[in-house]
Amino acid sequence: MKIKKTILTLLIMISFSTMFGQSNDLNIFGYYQFNYTHFDISINGNKTRDVNSFLMQQMNVFFQKNFNSELSSFVNLEFTNSFSFQDTIGGFKVQEAWLKYSPSSYFNVKAGVLIPRFNNFNEIKNRTVLLPYIYRPIAYETYFFSQFGTGEFVPTSANIQLYGELPVGDAYLNYAVFYGNSETGMLNNNSDFWGQGQDPTLYKLVGGRLGLEYDNLQLGVSLTQDKKTLNSFHNGRTLIELGLGNITRTRLGAYLNYSLEDFELDAEVIKVDYDLSQENKNSLALNPANPQNFDKSFYHANLLYNITDDLAGYVGYEYLKAEDNFFLNGGLNIYNFGASYKATGAVLLKAQYAHQVFKLAGSEGTRNDLLVGASVYF
Repeated sequence: MKIKKTILTLLIMISFSTMFGQSNDLNIFGYYQFNYTHFDISINGNKTRDVNSFLMQQMNVFFQKNFNSELSSFVNLEFTNSFSFQDTIGGFKVQEAWLKYSPSSYFNVKAGVLIPRFNNFNEIKNRTVLLPYIYRPIAYETYFFSQFGTGEFVPTSANIQLYGELPVGDAYLNYAVFYGNSETGMLNNNSDFWGQGQDPTLYKLVGGRLGLEYDNLQLGVSLTQDKKTLNSFHNGRTLIELGLGNITRTRLGAYLNYSLEDFELDAEVIKVDYDLSQENKNSLALNPANPQNFDKSFYHANLLYNITDDLAGYVGYEYLKAEDNFFLNGGLNIYNFGASYKATGAVLLKAQYAHQVFKLAGSEGTRNDLLVGASVYF
């Protein structure tokens, strides 16, 4: 019954938006990306899996309205991994729904549900037709969300954000400060006294970003702090009971973007730190099978060359490390090679080869993905 109501609500909302969007100056647009992939997995040189598959990787539908020159609203509906209610595949969420007050470039306010400014890539990760990748930098890639726990590396949601940019000579200093509910594991999902969807904890997400733009150079640092429930956690393969309670989590990030002639360099680093007490550490040490810490690291660098106005090629390297994840315990190295071709202003054709190297309980494994796909603006 709940699924039927959700589907009906979506259909009514989209139908009314389409019927009355133009007369109400409501802009409806979006992006979707699909791909065909062949991937194989090998452990110690022995192939264990060989897969060919199509995937509707992600679709975002946006609703945007300007009430006046200073006040606007935006809604972002996100569908991932061949989403289907009927087949219980993939995911759907209201990724964003915010009101923005923008009196000047120096000062802006967003309130509602929003993607916060963390490093450079977090805000643009859904604009797939503007990106050359099929698999995005892995800390931002929804396809690997459940396997690698990539939501650990970046804040996925906040509820209020203040931001702007200030001229400093020939450069610009940009800032953002955001605040919001705790991670989704702490939101109440029972129809009890608190009510569904409320965050009954005292712990909230606090964070911000400070950046500098000068000519073709962009760089900056990001910081968040919140709490993560570690009574139980999923290591990418199984659910593990720990009973540690709510632990303070700090994310520290830095980014660098630079373009020179036809070359574009993008790089990021993210460190995630858990503030475990000595009591927590002693409790984990009682079972050698437990992770002894939950700290994480992510590194990404990508160099793109614009061969023509429509054709580009790139090479990239990524590294993920997380002791509490079955697949990332020994570190995950990813080597990317790809190309993109702008067929029209609304269609970007893509090809990518991703070679992953990982370690599992003393064994070395590889995964090779050969992908072709397209990103479409509508």
